Amino acid sequence: MKRSALIILFITIFIDLLGFGLVLPFLPIYIKHFGGAPWVCGALMASFSLMQFIFSPIWGRMSDRVGRRPMILLSLIGSAISFTAFGMARSLIVLFTARVAAGILSAASLPTAQAYIADVTPPDKRAGGMAIIGAAFGLGFAFGPVVGAQLSQHPVLGISPIAMPAYFAALMCLGNFIWAFFMLPETHHERNSEMEQRGILDVFPTINRALADPVVGKQLTVFGFATFAFAAVESTFSWLILLRFDRLIHERAAEHWAALHRTGQTFAQLPPETQRDLVEKAATAATGTIFAIVGITVLLTQGAVMGGLARRIGEHRLVMFGAGTLTVSLLLIAIAPTLLQIELLSALIALGNGVMNPSLSALITHAAGPKERGAISGAQQGLGSLARIIAPPINNTLVSVKLPGNAFPSGIPFFLSAVVMSVAFMLSLKLKPLPSGASVRGAHGAPAPATEG
Repeated sequence: MKRSALIILFITIFIDLLGFGLVLPFLPIYIKHFGGAPWVCGALMASFSLMQFIFSPIWGRMSDRVGRRPMILLSLIGSAISFTAFGMARSLIVLFTARVAAGILSAASLPTAQAYIADVTPPDKRAGGMAIIGAAFGLGFAFGPVVGAQLSQHPVLGISPIAMPAYFAALMCLGNFIWAFFMLPETHHERNSEMEQRGILDVFPTINRALADPVVGKQLTVFGFATFAFAAVESTFSWLILLRFDRLIHERAAEHWAALHRTGQTFAQLPPETQRDLVEKAATAATGTIFAIVGITVLLTQGAVMGGLARRIGEHRLVMFGAGTLTVSLLLIAIAPTLLQIELLSALIALGNGVMNPSLSALITHAAGPKERGAISGAQQGLGSLARIIAPPINNTLVSVKLPGNAFPSGIPFFLSAVVMSVAFMLSLKLKPLPSGASVRGAHGAPAPATEG
């Protein structure tokens, strides 16, 4: 039952993240389409993360109370609704409304999935179980950007090219909801009666209690710094492509037009709307390639983690390696002069993040008892959302700032993120592995058998 439940959960998460991968890489293109500046994109991403920060702990503890399955279903139908609204958007206001709704309704996805995996995996195999999320993320980002870029090249039914990925993502999420409704089993049968006494809004102090915990607190602190730094990839990577390689993108758009239309009419002679559509198509192709490389690398990395890499090396060492690799790669991306170098370095970033995230999640859930896993996972996701609330507005404001001599445009956010990631690396040096066979501690220090879950 455990293996079949994990397979079904993997398919469910994959389809959910496929929809996410269809849209996220192209957010800056949406913003530019409606005349917005990079800082507007930062505000858009922050509004989504603000809602996730508020609602992830709520949904995480709710999953301890009513079960994992209802919360996952809520996330899936919420994603379908929000992607539909996103595709229908004709202004920045509607885009913001759609992303706020997505943050609220989809916030149950990751904390509940982490708790679901902890329910059905023993502690010594939990890093491999958590890597399922990373593998699904990798698959979603391996295929999502490529599919999204292709959809934008071939609009149908009069739909705007940039709206095609959002509508397709909505359709995928709706189908995923139907699939999960009939196939996804419930795994959490030992409900948390303590929550009945404390009330659901008491989940916010859970984050403070978790950070103050001598075991979970250290790991969550590393997670917070690393997530803040990695937000440079999430919020400004596409802007780096659009700004640093603007001339290359326009050249590719012109070359594509010339190859398909040998009429003697040059790209510069086309109507402004046609030029804009061609440039947006070239931009989605370039951005989609970068994120596809990230997704494939994460997928291969997660396969290694699930194959027993964490058990042989240790989760704490993988966190150190991941944070160190990310520090170096962020510095190199800040000064990379060619798109090819960016593509190679994006694989290095994916490698570091691919081994670090599931290892951190495994260490965190090791320290949570079965009745508190949803709450601790919700606190972890809430902390990550808090980092994503702060980082995108900062990074997206700085991404337009050029260094003296116009060298390396859009590089400042990556310098800043490298510094923050170096702090995560230094903190990770203090992490220690849990003793083999040791009791797993609950959120309040109560011991729980290591074999539970």
